[in-house]
Amino acid sequence: MFKKIFSFLIAIIIFTTCFSGCKKDDTANKAFYCAVSELPAHFDPQIADTTAEKMVALNIFDGLFKLDENNVPQKCAVSDYSVSEDGLVYTFKLRTDSEYFISEDVKDFIEEKGGTIDPKVTAEDFAFGITRAVLPETNSPDFSLVSTIKNATAIHNGTMNAENLGVRVVDSYTLEITLEKASSDFLYSLSQPVSYPCDKVFFELTAGRYGLAEEYIISNGAFYLSSITSEKNVRIRKNEEYKGAFSAIPASVGFYLNKNEVDIAKKVDDKTYDFGFFVSDDAIDELGRSVTKTELPNINCALVFNMNKDTIKNPALRTGLITCIDMNTVTETPLNSVVPEYYQVNDASVSTDSIEELSYNIDSARDNMVKAFKELNVETLTVELLCAPENEELAKSIISHWQKNIGVELNGTLVVAEGDEFTKKFNGGEYDAVICSLSIDSINAVEYLSMFTSGNKNNLWGYSSEEYDRIITDLENVPTTEKAVYAQSYLLKNAVLLPLYAENTVFALSKGVSGIYFAGDSSNVYFYKGQK
Repeated sequence: MFKKIFSFLIAIIIFTTCFSGCKKDDTANKAFYCAVSELPAHFDPQIADTTAEKMVALNIFDGLFKLDENNVPQKCAVSDYSVSEDGLVYTFKLRTDSEYFISEDVKDFIEEKGGTIDPKVTAEDFAFGITRAVLPETNSPDFSLVSTIKNATAIHNGTMNAENLGVRVVDSYTLEITLEKASSDFLYSLSQPVSYPCDKVFFELTAGRYGLAEEYIISNGAFYLSSITSEKNVRIRKNEEYKGAFSAIPASVGFYLNKNEVDIAKKVDDKTYDFGFFVSDDAIDELGRSVTKTELPNINCALVFNMNKDTIKNPALRTGLITCIDMNTVTETPLNSVVPEYYQVNDASVSTDSIEELSYNIDSARDNMVKAFKELNVETLTVELLCAPENEELAKSIISHWQKNIGVELNGTLVVAEGDEFTKKFNGGEYDAVICSLSIDSINAVEYLSMFTSGNKNNLWGYSSEEYDRIITDLENVPTTEKAVYAQSYLLKNAVLLPLYAENTVFALSKGVSGIYFAGDSSNVYFYKGQK
């Protein structure tokens, strides 16, 4: 009798344990799906540029640091680190168990080339990766994130040799980085793809094909690149050999090409896709009540002038065009700041209280226009305003102010373009003024304001000012909210742009999905905690 009772109890325990185990794992090892507006062109983290390229890199690589849900850098490939008292020298002790995932395709490629690869991720790999990001021939789009490293700018400009870079391999698992100037954002920079490890031996084996296909990339993260279908999707899979601090819960993540925001929203709502970022009201309206939504006040829409046009370069003309607009009649919630609310300087929001701007003043506007016409030696002038369909009524209101308050000498014309046509005209500079959204893949207000510096990759409107460049350099050297306010005032007082209204990006998780999080922007999305 005792044996029967004992056996029965054991059976209950086993059943309960199995059932509990199944219930616990019920949300794990699932396949996740999301849409991207364009598929990655490559998987080289040092030159990752698009949202999809950065998103894949963030999840298949472990950097020295990884951002958590609160945008705070956490130790990743680092086991410990120290910083000198002056904030210039960082010493990193690396984990000794970090290894590259080497797939069968990669093994075949290495064997074919007659090479051998040590899977251990060492200080040499991080040093080589960062050095690649600095070299001018790499043309890294995120070079600015590592530009604070000693001699990085001189090397990037081609005036100094790479061996002078402030990156030193102390031993296999100790890396020392010396900065040109102290930076409160440096650990954030080390969490981004531009700073990820790159095995020099493997890189050289690929002979210029690094990151172009599955067999040409090795990574050390919780996922690995498993398949690429050039016209349809990219898939990353759980790295079962991963020993780091951020093991993946999902089995895989698939990235599918889809440019239609409304269609994506519908598919998030019906659980075809697991998450998405949305801006347009039409798309957001498609998200049902069961979808988890987080709003990011990270976009400012503005009227921006094309400084590549000789007429638009005239300050008096731009001042006149701005000061004749009564913003209180153009939009319900006019802005007085260039930087969106979501952006920060040293973890602090940028105050808008002290920002100076041009005021609505018809007499001043007319005086400036008379001055501009005289300086340009013209009697009449046409200003072409480009906008997308959603801003058409706003654009018409602006042109109405120009015509009414300036007179017949000024002819404001409206060009409405949608989708790829708008992008083509905007990128090609086919406008005198444009209504556009301003945002970057970061929450750094300093980087945001750098969009208006000479030669910046995001400065598509061609603004160039030595004084503004100096202001931003000073802001980069000693970032403060007061200096960020001054930089914004400079842009507004010099009629470089006119802020119009703020937009929110909505981050939406499909019903039952949890754990996927973003850190600041739409490219910093992490999947390793994903469950559903």
